[in-house]
Amino acid sequence: MTTSDPSLVTELLRAAGAHDSPDAALGAALERLRASTGARAAAVWIADRTGAMRRWAAGDEQPAERAAVLAADGPPRDAGSAIAHPPTPPSGGSGGGIARALPLLVGARKLGVLVLAPAPVDGGSGTADESGVAALLALLVDRAQGSAGVAEHAAGLTGRGFVGQVGDALPLGVYVVDRDYRVQLWNRKREVGTDGVAREDALGRSIFEVLPRQNAAVMRAELDAVVATGRLQQLQVESHATGERRSYRLTKIPMRDADGAITHVITVGEDVTEWRAALERTAQAEKLAAVGQLAAGVMHEINNPLATIAACAETMTLALAELPRERPAPPGFAEYLRIVDHEVHRCRRITEGLLDFSRAKSTEQVVVALDAVIEQTLFLLKHHARFRHCRVRLELDDAGGPRVLGAPDQLTQVTMALLLNAADAVRAVVRGEDEEPAGVTVHTRRQDGEGILEIADDGPGVPAELRTKIFEPFFTTKAPGEGTGLGLAICYGIVRDHGGRLELDTAPGGGATFRVALPLAESDRS
Repeated sequence: MTTSDPSLVTELLRAAGAHDSPDAALGAALERLRASTGARAAAVWIADRTGAMRRWAAGDEQPAERAAVLAADGPPRDAGSAIAHPPTPPSGGSGGGIARALPLLVGARKLGVLVLAPAPVDGGSGTADESGVAALLALLVDRAQGSAGVAEHAAGLTGRGFVGQVGDALPLGVYVVDRDYRVQLWNRKREVGTDGVAREDALGRSIFEVLPRQNAAVMRAELDAVVATGRLQQLQVESHATGERRSYRLTKIPMRDADGAITHVITVGEDVTEWRAALERTAQAEKLAAVGQLAAGVMHEINNPLATIAACAETMTLALAELPRERPAPPGFAEYLRIVDHEVHRCRRITEGLLDFSRAKSTEQVVVALDAVIEQTLFLLKHHARFRHCRVRLELDDAGGPRVLGAPDQLTQVTMALLLNAADAVRAVVRGEDEEPAGVTVHTRRQDGEGILEIADDGPGVPAELRTKIFEPFFTTKAPGEGTGLGLAICYGIVRDHGGRLELDTAPGGGATFRVALPLAESDRS
């Protein structure tokens, strides 16, 4: 079930609302859920005296093992649990795969289980979408079963009936206005959301009075457009009501009576700030990857003119050696040629090193000396602008450095990312005249069967409230455009894949130390 876009609940609500019959409403919601998630089938299983029984389904009617879905007299399985055995396809059919089961609860009552088979490939657990979908379908099942209180559930828009419970169960802000622009439903999310208006202060009043900070003329035009066209309207809005900029997607849905006339407009508000920010960060990461590929191509092309310059310098040097004594070269000419040749070859080593680092390679692990990884990384970084004024202190192991089993390029990537972060941390630190300038210390050692690489900086340290987030993808404390928040997350994954640990030691004002601990190679164990 998707976790990136909360509009799935809105789709199910619209699908169910198009039918008067409880069974038809539940069937329509299941079909919409199946189609939206790409599942082969979506089914609701309930418990009776004979055990688990399938009552409502959309999609391929393939049987599943009852015991794997719901025990005869036990509670539904936990949310997010998978059926132990795949459904058995009928003869000549297709299907199978692991199913996903979510409990359907109304209050403390256990109604049954929602099953998606096979489970969507990007499924998560505990997301706002899953809780909203499960809550909505539980109420539809309760209504379709004819449980006690159905009459109360369907009492009306303004009461605490069925529709009111649906609205309160949704993790979205929902309100409904009639043709006179008066509020007829105001769910719990709207009470605690941005505007924070209590239900009793909203019901029966004009929406323009309830939301005075919004432009009344614009709101009226939006509502009138839904009534006039009979079509769903979506728009994006920005708000600073909480003190920070938040992005919202507003969906306005026409609501019709039995004769098809539009009587109300449902407005669903979804906070999509984090979703949009994640999309922007992903786009930025993709752009950086594209720039990296472009840079690799440019470096490859630079090697061609460098080779030409080197060949010309060598030819001129040979010609210079053949000049007769009576016609010597200008003073210093030979030295200039030697400098040109030296610098050309230095440029070629730099570009070849960067190209070698950027090429996709096998992740096959070999015995790697951590000191050699540090030497290679510092060779690449000494030409980086951030390291021109950064003091690097080396405290390497006396026995030639610990040797570990790993992929050299990946370990170089980790070391480079940690060194660049350390350089950023000390860049803004100003020391007194009697103190050593802020810098970075690189330390290696062997300890308890592990090779340890520590990169410590003299920066301001990491605040306590950020230490649990430092390795999360896309988390960064840098200004926009200066970092993607992916570096430490990628480093953490690489070290974990090597069977090691990436740890942080820090104190406010005391700098930060990132420690990479990797298992020693068998040949290096004492």
